[in-house]
Parts: sequence; C-alpha cells; structure tokens
Amino acid sequence: MGPEELTEMVAIARRHYVDGVSRIDIATERGLSRFKIGRILQAALEAGIVRIEVRAPAGIDYELSEELRTRYGLRRALAVQTADEARVRQPLGQVAADLLREIVTTDDVLGIDCGRTLREMTGHLGGIAHCDVVQITGLGGMVGDTAIDITRVVSEASGGRVFSLFAPIVVADARTAEAMRTHRAFRSTFAAYSRVTKAVVAMGAWSQDLSQIPALISEEETARLVTAGAVGETGALLVDADGRRVIDLDSRRVAISESQLRAVPDVIGVGGGRGKTTAVHAILKAGLLNSIVTDVHLARRLLRRPS
Repeated sequence: MGPEELTEMVAIARRHYVDGVSRIDIATERGLSRFKIGRILQAALEAGIVRIEVRAPAGIDYELSEELRTRYGLRRALAVQTADEARVRQPLGQVAADLLREIVTTDDVLGIDCGRTLREMTGHLGGIAHCDVVQITGLGGMVGDTAIDITRVVSEASGGRVFSLFAPIVVADARTAEAMRTHRAFRSTFAAYSRVTKAVVAMGAWSQDLSQIPALISEEETARLVTAGAVGETGALLVDADGRRVIDLDSRRVAISESQLRAVPDVIGVGGGRGKTTAVHAILKAGLLNSIVTDVHLARRLLRRPS
C-alpha cells in the first residue's frame, strides 16, 4: 500500500475504533459504500494496523472460569484469583457478594446457608436489591458463622422480610426433626422454601476442619459416614465421590429438602481452599447447584480430574 491508501486506512480505523463512529456514518463522510469501509477495516486488522486486545479486570480468571463452567455444564462459574490457598474466604466472599448484588432483583426470594466463607460475604452486600431472605438450613458452626447470623445480616442489607430457623441443622433422631419441621414457630420459614428463587450455599468436605456438620454428630457416626462413602456436603446433604447421595442424615436434617433445593432455579455454591477438590467435584456431579464461586487453585485441580 502507498502512503495515500495507508493514510486513509488509518483515518478510517481511528474513526471507527477510537471515536466509535459507525461504518455507515464513515461511509457517508467519505463518499464510499459501507461494504468498502468494512473491507478497509478488515484489511487494517490483517495488516496489524489495528490490534484488538481484551483485558479482563483483575480478581477473576475469566478463561479458567469459562473452562470450569463448560466442563461441569454450569450456568456460571467464577474462578477467583487468590494469593494462596490458605486465605481464600475473604476474596471468595467478596466476589459472591458482588455476584448477588448483580443478579438479585426485587422479584427474588434469597435462600441463605451457613459457613465461614458466607460470613465473609455479608460485609460486601451494600446495595443489594430489596428482597425477602430465607434461612434454608438450621444452625451449625461457631457464633457469627451460623445460618441465622448470616441471614440476619443479609436481610438487613436487603431490607426485605426475613424467615429464620432457630434449630440445629442436624438433630438426634427423625422424630425430633419432624417435630421441628412442623413446629408453628418455623412454619412460615418452611413454607417459604418453595418460593426461593436464588440460593447461596457453602460446600464442605467431610471432615471436622472443612465442614460444620461433623461437630453436630458423634465421632463414631462421622467415621461411619466416611465408610459409607461420604466425601462432601452442602447443607448436610451428603455425597460420595461419584456424586451419589449418601442419605443417612436426611431424616434428621432441619433444612430445605433435597427436592426443594433442586427446584430452586439458581443455586450458587461458594467455597475453596485446600482439601475440598474431591468434595466440590462430587457436589457438582450430584447436580445440587448450578453455579460456583471458587478459587483458581481448586478450579485448576477440578479441570485436571478425569471426566
């Protein structure tokens, strides 16, 4: 190309890509057809005169997120960049909060689980849409990490009605659990489960350190459930390594049922760190959630696992 042709190409490219002028308007300005303008812009790309670069903001590995979403057939996956695997709760909680502020609307009913990472989420929910908030699991964990603590803070941010559940997530026997589920004090909360449209849940590995449930049962039963194949849980819904449900605790749960959770249109699992790869893989295979917020280290390990 000669200097005249190059000058014209650069001018047209600048008008389109820098100034944001449409091809039709550039064609009118220069007395050319829009097809001619299109060919010039394409030639500018091929010649390297124009280079298009997509730069994602820091905080999320978008390529890894898309790989993870595709691999597990999820609605969304967010692989959060963290300095290491020992300090993932705060960044995961912040991204989970950002996601809820983005997707929750005034038409939603938001279900809330318990967990340390979800507690971190509560500090970043300013500006979330006004909506009702429902505690979908009973109590477990330390003070501040329980579902009732987290639900209360989320409801304060949303300004909507709150439906609480002042009962342990796992109780001693099925009769006690049924009494809790039908108690008049909790009737409105259990009735609200069918109206939940979005839920955020924790993902735990089956161990004392990585799940809040073993602290509610005996060491002997925890070990027995390991023998039964349990590797992970969400809301005390246990799964084995192949994503099959381990139902031993189901009759004693005071929480949203498995069928009710599966009926929620949008269930977001939040969790990461060391020791949870097998558990998260199993929960995803079980189909108990359709979105995930995790750290990049765990995401890479998930993608290295055989299908």
